[in-house]
Amino acid sequence: MNLLTDSWIPVQQAGLQEKITFQQLLCGEKGGEICLPRDDMEFACLQLLVALTQVLFTPSDKKALVQRIKNPLTPEEYASGCEGKKDWFDLNHPETPFMQFRSVKAKEPTPMDKLMAGVADGTNKTFVNPQGLADGLCASCVSIALYNTAYNCPSAGGGFQPGMRGSTSITVLIATDSLRKTIWHNILTVESLNKEMPWYSQTSCMTPNYIDGLPPGAQYVFSEIGINRGLFWQPAKYQLCEPQPNLVCSCCGDTGRIYTGFLKEKLQPKYTISGAWPHPLSSRTFVIKKGGREEKFPSFTTTQPTWVHLPELVAEIQKDKEGYHPAPVIAQLRSYGANRLSFYVGGYRNGIKTTATIVERRHEMFSLADGWKDNSIVIDELIRNAQSYKNALSRALEDFYKLAIMSATSKKNRDRIKKIASQYSSVFYQQTENLIHDTLAHIDFDQPQDDLKSLYSDLKTVVIHLFNQATEPYKQEPKMLKALASSRRLLHQYLKELEAQGGNHEPAKSA
Repeated sequence: MNLLTDSWIPVQQAGLQEKITFQQLLCGEKGGEICLPRDDMEFACLQLLVALTQVLFTPSDKKALVQRIKNPLTPEEYASGCEGKKDWFDLNHPETPFMQFRSVKAKEPTPMDKLMAGVADGTNKTFVNPQGLADGLCASCVSIALYNTAYNCPSAGGGFQPGMRGSTSITVLIATDSLRKTIWHNILTVESLNKEMPWYSQTSCMTPNYIDGLPPGAQYVFSEIGINRGLFWQPAKYQLCEPQPNLVCSCCGDTGRIYTGFLKEKLQPKYTISGAWPHPLSSRTFVIKKGGREEKFPSFTTTQPTWVHLPELVAEIQKDKEGYHPAPVIAQLRSYGANRLSFYVGGYRNGIKTTATIVERRHEMFSLADGWKDNSIVIDELIRNAQSYKNALSRALEDFYKLAIMSATSKKNRDRIKKIASQYSSVFYQQTENLIHDTLAHIDFDQPQDDLKSLYSDLKTVVIHLFNQATEPYKQEPKMLKALASSRRLLHQYLKELEAQGGNHEPAKSA
């Protein structure tokens, strides 16, 4: 199967599901919404479509990009962009198969479920993934899974390396009302690429590393990696086994030749990449040290909700010695003067001790009201202040725990009290999710005071309600009354301090 010529893109339109070609999509002949049984596979499919478009059809400037968004490609333009690159995207190419290497040395094949994130090793697999989801995959699903594994997943375990962005990095994708337009909104122009990658023109003719090879022990500098190689970097030596005929794809349900296993090989010694390659769909945080500026990609490392990460995903801020740089596609949209912004955020959270194990996957959509592009500081402070209300609740409940534990009559009661603070942090996030989303989508960024005041008032109400709910079982215990009264006073003191600040922290400096 070739990604540039065959029907592999799973879409749904008006209740009809089918697979269409890349040309049909970009030339406006067919469309629809990506349709697969897992949201992370749909998200990876969109990433893959964006990467293909970026490599084949990079527009020169804003005017050319707007033209691409408005008008589909002609068949002649499509053929011209694909010229000389079809072999890169052939899943079964005899020498350079898509996202694979030939002559991989392995004692035995690895089951296909190891290629699907979280199916074989995820601690939440029993209630997220249907039975037998990755017993065998068709050419379409296996291509998406190969790309997803290379860019979004943790490494395959000891001896294997994570992708270009490290382990489980967060991906940001601008969203629109059609799949074709969404793809183009996530494409960087040549002028934007030159800003993000001053080495772009010198490296634009590079090929993916699965074309040139992945030598063990190689040392790469991020500024020597071109856009083609960076967007199609395969960090592991994988090779699909021969597909089996007359089977059913356990992911999408297609029948035909199905892949049931693959070979994998550890690369020893490991290669190294110094620095953070500026992936178009990834934001970067940075710290300023004596040795210079050190950058890294944000990832989901805790159970905190996705909105907590918003400043580092879309804001352009430099504080004293640290700051955020948004995903280049977001930075481009800001520089091109976009008003409202809708975007997807996706990624995995892996285990702390077992970093190769996925314990959670996320795929959410956010909207920012008009004025977002000039008000990074407002976004940053809104999120930080919202977290301050959660911290006020946690501190008050922790104070209650410290005082109440001395009065608890049994170990069972002590253990129950001890869990209160962490339990109600999660409840706070659940009950305020819609508040944060709605405020970001409708706030008047130029005059945000009234909207912020309303949000903080709502957050205060939630905090007081949750504190009362958490401590309600102990109101009838005389020994607990002193602890309850003391911690309630502390809670109101914390809330009063937040109100006094009025949401105004030491201002950050826009970059």
